[in-house]
Amino acid sequence: MKYLKLPVAMLVTLFYALVLVVDRSAGVIYSLLLLLALAGIIGRARPEGKTFFLLAKEYWPLLAAMSAPLVAVLANQLATGHFAGRSYDSQSRLALFGLVFWVMLLVPLNYLKQVQWGLIVGACLAIVKIYTLTAGGETRYGTDFIPIIIFAELVLLLGVFSLFSIAWDKRHSWLLMGLKIVAAGAGVYAAYLSQSRGTWVTIFVFAILGSMVVRHIPRVYKIGAAIVFAVVVAGVFQHSSILKERLAVAEKDIQLYTTGTDRDTSLGIRFQLWHGSWILFKEHPLFGVGVEQYQGALQELAERKIISPFSASLPHSHNEILFMMARLGVLGLLAILAVYFVPLYYFIRDVRHADMEVRCVAGMGMALSLGFFTLGLVDVVFLWWECYPFYAISTAFCMTYVIKRKSFLAQQVLRTEPAAMA
Repeated sequence: MKYLKLPVAMLVTLFYALVLVVDRSAGVIYSLLLLLALAGIIGRARPEGKTFFLLAKEYWPLLAAMSAPLVAVLANQLATGHFAGRSYDSQSRLALFGLVFWVMLLVPLNYLKQVQWGLIVGACLAIVKIYTLTAGGETRYGTDFIPIIIFAELVLLLGVFSLFSIAWDKRHSWLLMGLKIVAAGAGVYAAYLSQSRGTWVTIFVFAILGSMVVRHIPRVYKIGAAIVFAVVVAGVFQHSSILKERLAVAEKDIQLYTTGTDRDTSLGIRFQLWHGSWILFKEHPLFGVGVEQYQGALQELAERKIISPFSASLPHSHNEILFMMARLGVLGLLAILAVYFVPLYYFIRDVRHADMEVRCVAGMGMALSLGFFTLGLVDVVFLWWECYPFYAISTAFCMTYVIKRKSFLAQQVLRTEPAAMA
C-alpha cells in the first residue's frame, strides 16, 4: 500500500493550507483521508507493522477518549427516549479519529516533514483573510464560515506549530526558519486583530509551554524567537488602542453586571449562561437535558427569571465544559475532559525527551490540547464543524511524527551498536 503515502501526506498538507480560508475544505479533506484509510484496511496494509485493530488495541485509551462525546450523546438519547440523528454528526467525526491516525502511519518521516509548508501557507493566507475582513483591525466581523474567535485561535496554533517545526530542519536553512517565524508572527497578529480576550490568554499558555519544550536549542533559533517576540510586543504598544479598548470594555461589563444595571453585556451574558448551565446540570446531573433540548431548557430558565430572554436566545454556554455538562450531564463532563487530557497525557510523556524533534512535536500536541482547553473556558470550540477535523488530524499528525521519529532513532542505535562492537 505504498501508493497511499503520497496522497495522505498531500491531503494533510492541503488541510492546513486551506482549512481556514476555503469553506468546506476541512470536510472534503477529512472524508478523503477516511476513504484512504478504508482502502488501506481493505488492502491489508500494516503501517509500522500494525493492522488497524492492533493499533486500536495499543492506543485504546486515545481512541476511546475521542469516541467519548459520541457515547455521551447515545447514552442521553437512550435514557431520555429522544432520538435525533443529527446529534451524532459532529461527534462521529471525532470518533473516526482512529482511522485517520492509522492511515497517517503509512506516511514516512521525510514526507511528514513536508507538512511544514501547509502550516506556513495556511498561517499566511489566514492573516490576509483576517486583515481584509477586519479592515486592518478597524472593525470586528462576526463570522464568515468560522467565527473570528475560533479562527484566530486556529491561526495562532498554525503559528505555534510552525515555530516548533523549526526543529525539523537539520540543514539550518535561514529562509525556511524565517518563513516559520513569519508564520508564528502571523498567528500572534491574527490573535491581536481578532480582539478576542480568550485567544490572547492562550498566547501566554503557549509561551510557558515553549519555555518547557525548546531547551538546549541552537542560539540562532533563540535569537530569532527573541526578535519576533520583540517585534510583536513593539507592534502591540504602537497600536495598543485595541488592547486598551477591550480591557476597558471588560471592566465596564463587570461593573454593569455586578450592580445589576445591565446584564446583557458581552461578559454579563457569559456570566448568566455559566450560571444557567450549572443549574441545568444540577437539575439533570447524569445525562443532561440533551443536545436538541438545550435551547428549550434555556428558554425555561428565562421564564424562571434566572437568565435574561436575550441570553436564552444564544446557542451555547460560552464555556465548553459547562456546555457539555448542561447538555450531556456527568458523561458529557467526562467526555470533554477525556478529549482534552488523554491526548495531552500521550504528549506530555515526551516533552522531556532527549531528542529535540520529539520534544518539539510533543510540544505541538500539548499546544493543541491546551489551546482548545483554554479557549474552551470562555467559548465553545467544538460547536464549529471545522474544529473536529482540525483536532483529530493534528492529534494524529503529532502522534504519528513522534512514533516515526522514535522508530528512526531506534534504528540508528541498532546500526551504531554493531559498528561500536567491531
